[in-house]
Amino acid sequence: MRRFRSSVGQTAFGMMCGAFVASAFPAYAVTIIPTFENSITGGASVTGLVDNNQVEGAIDTAIANFESLYSNPGTVGIVFGQSAGTFLGTSDTVDYALSYSDYTSLLAADSAANPTNTTLATAVANLSSSNMPGSGGSVILTSADARVALGVFGATPCFDSAGNYLSSCNGTNDGLITLSSSYAFNYGNTAVAGEYSAVSTVEHELDEILGGGGQGSVLNEIAVGDTYFQNSVGVLDLYRYSAPGTPSFTTSGSASSYFSVNGGVTDIVGFSQNSNGDFADFSTCDNIQSAFSCPGLLPAYTTASPEYQMMQAIGYNTASSGSAPEPASLSLLGGGLLGFGFALRRKQSSKKSLRN
Repeated sequence: MRRFRSSVGQTAFGMMCGAFVASAFPAYAVTIIPTFENSITGGASVTGLVDNNQVEGAIDTAIANFESLYSNPGTVGIVFGQSAGTFLGTSDTVDYALSYSDYTSLLAADSAANPTNTTLATAVANLSSSNMPGSGGSVILTSADARVALGVFGATPCFDSAGNYLSSCNGTNDGLITLSSSYAFNYGNTAVAGEYSAVSTVEHELDEILGGGGQGSVLNEIAVGDTYFQNSVGVLDLYRYSAPGTPSFTTSGSASSYFSVNGGVTDIVGFSQNSNGDFADFSTCDNIQSAFSCPGLLPAYTTASPEYQMMQAIGYNTASSGSAPEPASLSLLGGGLLGFGFALRRKQSSKKSLRN
């Protein structure tokens, strides 16, 4: 069964221009292939939109940074556009569902094959203390997370080369990213007062399509009354705590929750409990994955960032490890996609995440 979910309205995409950027990457590395739609390639010739060189430059910078951080072998196609609206950036991707046992087995196999990812090793060792799906529920993860991070090659992209959704999947793109043309963006690498960082915004949305941030929780859907996901969890819901040994899984604005990979002992960064932002984004505005963005900042995305540990915990490995997914984990897929129950489409957005 296939199911759709969306947190904002659809974004209209026009004809795509097949612009691809190649970046240097190690022998094993996630490779992100961008396709720029006409709202970017047309640039200043499209009323109200920004010159394509600036937008493409920011996208290229964000992609190169992401590729330099993670070693998982695999390709992720993304269609990029820009549009007016009350958001900084939006991402649209497709998720799959795995049983808890299948998902955690894949995480454990990934960890065994990549011992330098100590964050994942700690996370796997402490899974038993965190949230789990209820009766009939699943673990929800994006197509890119399943395929590239965990080696589930049957989790195919569900968008074609023009960014159109394919109900049968087997497409070329894992998602769509749209940048706003309504706000003052800083397209460089130095913070500018009153302007939002375009590079940071793209990095935020890349994390979403790769499986982190708001895409990592189903609380966003539960908050709007979608009871279909009531018994399921997202990949980051497994690391949501309010105290050591006490998992947190609520949409209450008065609740406390933070990201932890060691059973809640270490509070790495606070998760947002504000329904005006995505629940699996972070609570402060000075991180790439913040639920609320502040102008004048240019947060760094490095191996010291909480986002780095976030992505490690869902299966993305260090760029220095150079290890392919363990063959034993891939052998689990011979019977056909493990316990995949459905594919669904979700859009996440910083539409409600502006803070002046």
